[in-house]
Amino acid sequence: MRPKRDPLPRAKEAWWWLGGILTLGVVGAGVVAAGVALWENIDVRQLTPGLVVDEPPLPEPNAPDRAARAAVTFTAALFESEANADYFEDESYYATEIARWRRLAEDVGGRVRSIDGLAGLRSVDSGELLIIPESPCLSSQELAALAAHVDGGGHIVANWALGVRDEACEWRGWGPLLDVTGAEDIREIPRREGLFLTVPAGLPTAQGLDAGSRIELKPDPSLALRMEGQRVYWSDWALNPAPDADGGGADVAVSTTATPAGGRVAWFGLRSRQAATPGDSLRLDRMIRNGLSWAAGVPSAAPSAWPGAARSALVFALEVEGAETWVNARDAAAAFELDGTPITFFVVSGLVEEDPSLAAALVEAGEVGTQTVQHAPLRGQTRQEQRMRLLRSFDHLVDWSGVEPGGLRPPEEAYDSVTLRSWKAAGGTYLLSANEARSASPEIHETTEGDVVLLPRLLKDDYSVIVRDVTLRSERLADAYRTGIAKMRAIGGLAAVVGHTQIITAGPRLEAFRSVARTAREEEGWWVAEAREVAEWWLLRGELELEWRSAGVAPPGMARTVEHELVLSAPAEQSVDGVWIDVVLPTGPAGLPLVDGVPVDHIVEPWGMRVSVGPLDPAATRIVSWASVSGQDGP
Repeated sequence: MRPKRDPLPRAKEAWWWLGGILTLGVVGAGVVAAGVALWENIDVRQLTPGLVVDEPPLPEPNAPDRAARAAVTFTAALFESEANADYFEDESYYATEIARWRRLAEDVGGRVRSIDGLAGLRSVDSGELLIIPESPCLSSQELAALAAHVDGGGHIVANWALGVRDEACEWRGWGPLLDVTGAEDIREIPRREGLFLTVPAGLPTAQGLDAGSRIELKPDPSLALRMEGQRVYWSDWALNPAPDADGGGADVAVSTTATPAGGRVAWFGLRSRQAATPGDSLRLDRMIRNGLSWAAGVPSAAPSAWPGAARSALVFALEVEGAETWVNARDAAAAFELDGTPITFFVVSGLVEEDPSLAAALVEAGEVGTQTVQHAPLRGQTRQEQRMRLLRSFDHLVDWSGVEPGGLRPPEEAYDSVTLRSWKAAGGTYLLSANEARSASPEIHETTEGDVVLLPRLLKDDYSVIVRDVTLRSERLADAYRTGIAKMRAIGGLAAVVGHTQIITAGPRLEAFRSVARTAREEEGWWVAEAREVAEWWLLRGELELEWRSAGVAPPGMARTVEHELVLSAPAEQSVDGVWIDVVLPTGPAGLPLVDGVPVDHIVEPWGMRVSVGPLDPAATRIVSWASVSGQDGP
């Protein structure tokens, strides 16, 4: 069962905030506030609005697979074993799992043959992919055949407790699994109420999954490795690492490893049908297919998450409410304009419409969105009520600022499918709100009025730090923001840094808010943008199409042989700039990347490369290829 959270209260009047903060000043004199937790201990469950028992879950996003796989056929040997079939109490379990792995391998181009026993393992050629799922029970001779396959440069896909028991299914130890995966240690993740794994960006198994996608599993015992480097990891609900409980530090849920002999090993520390919901099952199947493709040597490609090869995106959002706090909004606008840092203001339109000069200041500094007319929750209201209120707020913002708002910050972060549809009908583009920590990336929600983007808020905001954590020290606010963006940077997702004009006052607190931008400027890989820009990018990225072509030879005179070729198609009605693609090349890059025959910027990664495509006109196509230079006419 998904955990439930208590509502996060939001004040509608500035006097309430100011009174509360004054009270904190008195309390703070006698309280030693706890330090800001390290990012792996930030639990966004404490930051999001709750769900009463009789309310439906948040709407599920549209999650198409943006990855394209080359049409490469490979041969695979699927190991079946009577000893392993007998190990499981459910007589139908093993046969069902074997059929599932066969289907997944065939989905990515595998010609699958069945093998069994020692003779079957010895028959596997080094060029074949050995798939050996649900196989805790292996004889010593079978383990030796498996080791010989690895030593000969063979490729393997396996899961769970491979070879930890002998042919009689008696306990042997972790040694065989350590040998195959190259892990430093292996620990069991016991049954627990919430069992999750999180998929960061930049992994062979991440293609077609948004950065920071969380997959919930049924609470069956699973396995965790301790390994160096970024991996798919066991997490809590809030995307924080959740290693083994006994302190061993093992948290790797999925590994892809190149062997010294040139083979590839993909291992999954779970059962293939362990997903908790249909959506989780879709994501888990996608991840397993990625592992099969990588181990089999099948290239794949997907649009990079962020423009310009950025690793993560950063949005600053400031909520603007009562007249008593307008001076704080002006101070923030002036500071961010001076810094040249994009910022988005979400205003309560019914409270700010009396001050047109504030509108001018906010529009000059950044983007203006809405928190509705009077900051009353939307979720659960009728379609007519929500549509009327959102249309009214949209019109308020147009009259007040002269620009159409794209963004909605739903009061108390409470929204439903009616909210999404109604905001789109009013003219909006996106919401900035909590998303149950499903993903660290934006989500596209389909409605009858069109697509709406949800930008997730996963970081602590100023209310959480100053009010809920009972601290008045601005440096702790800065620390909380910085540790939050470090978490999103590690995952490759969107960091939404949110403040309120009731709290972000001129001086140390505004400085703490601004300091996050300086931190991002000191690091490489951040795309800092207005919230509307992020939403628009995500929609355009979703319309990019990739298709692999058969290998061919370049035109005469170019003196190069094309080994891989992709066709990238732009949206039909809009141009797009800053596009890069992530190309997983399991056998390694084949020469220089070319776009329409011209060498382009690229970044070589352990799993392949990232390639710059450049600006695209509406409906434009680009041919992305890799060439082996064979003469002086080469690039």
